[in-house]
Amino acid sequence: MAKAVPIRLVQENGRLIELDATSMVLSTTRKVGGSALPWTGSRRIGMDWNINKAFINIQGVISDDRDGTPEAAHSATIDFGHRINDRSGTQTAVAASWASSTNLTALLGRILRIQSKSSTALDLITFTNTASAGATAYSATGGAGSTPTVLVNTSDATPEQIATGVAAYINAQLSSKYTATVPTNGGKKATSSGALSDASTLVSITMATTGLSTARTIITPDFFLDTNAGAYFVNPIIRKFSGGSDKNIKSAGDKVQDLYGVINNSSRRGKYLSKIAVKESKKKARDRNDLRDYIVGIQIPYNSTIKAENGELYVARNFFMPTGFYYGKEKTSEGNNHPASVDMSGLNDERRGIQGAVQKLDITYDAGESVYSFNLIFAPIDNMILS
Repeated sequence: MAKAVPIRLVQENGRLIELDATSMVLSTTRKVGGSALPWTGSRRIGMDWNINKAFINIQGVISDDRDGTPEAAHSATIDFGHRINDRSGTQTAVAASWASSTNLTALLGRILRIQSKSSTALDLITFTNTASAGATAYSATGGAGSTPTVLVNTSDATPEQIATGVAAYINAQLSSKYTATVPTNGGKKATSSGALSDASTLVSITMATTGLSTARTIITPDFFLDTNAGAYFVNPIIRKFSGGSDKNIKSAGDKVQDLYGVINNSSRRGKYLSKIAVKESKKKARDRNDLRDYIVGIQIPYNSTIKAENGELYVARNFFMPTGFYYGKEKTSEGNNHPASVDMSGLNDERRGIQGAVQKLDITYDAGESVYSFNLIFAPIDNMILS
């Protein structure tokens, strides 16, 4: 198992519970069997509907923090490569292009809002029409009254151009509060067949100030209606700001109490039969951090040789469970392109970790010891029926 990358339980609010594992079992039982046929010399026939039962058993220790949890800044992403297909916010099985002419026209009536950690004010990014071919890009003076904007040609704008324009706006106008990048092939672009392919369509935004949010009044990014321009606007894939943390050092007992409390009384804010995922609250920022503590995933690292580059022997990757429509190399180590440190909230790509819930937790302590032992059973689950 990869060193210095502990197993991480991922909560619905984006927070992580880090554990040190000493042993692990990945168990899968396929629902397949055979029955003998009469008058055939006991030749056997069976059926396999590709149905299985799986669980993950992890044993390990919980010890005092040495360095503690470091300060971290909130980050967010917007993937302009594909979109949610219906108004309810549910993504269908077939991906659709976000940058259609109709949706780009509707974008002109929207303002992209983001809010930093230390301010109650919203930072606004506008989108302005341009008739020039291939001119979709950030402009320092192209907006109303020569204000900064992202120019959009609704006839030929690409998701890559929109992503680059938004990142350039943030870095030029809001650099004291955020940094923005467009990672190479960091997003997923819808193809004509409804599949997703790697593309540079994702904007990653990180706050300049570390720590938990205290002043924010809403969770952003979001696209706010400014004027009624064109048809109904469909959002791109947005992961709202999360992941900020204050530095703290906890004892083994502190961490046991945290884990024991969450497991015994977990809070979810998803819908009935909702997808297991890191969710974003539509309520105030404090609601998200205080209430949404349900454990929705696990990240278990391993050493990969096939993905190692630049002369390295190994690189850390996370195990994933390829349920759904994965084919060929997509469900093997060759299709595992995310580093072990990847944020699991981008669950349009399930190769960031394993979704599910904790089924059982045993914690053991022997008098005189400085560490606690644990035995954890994790059930991989894609969708959850809530009570």
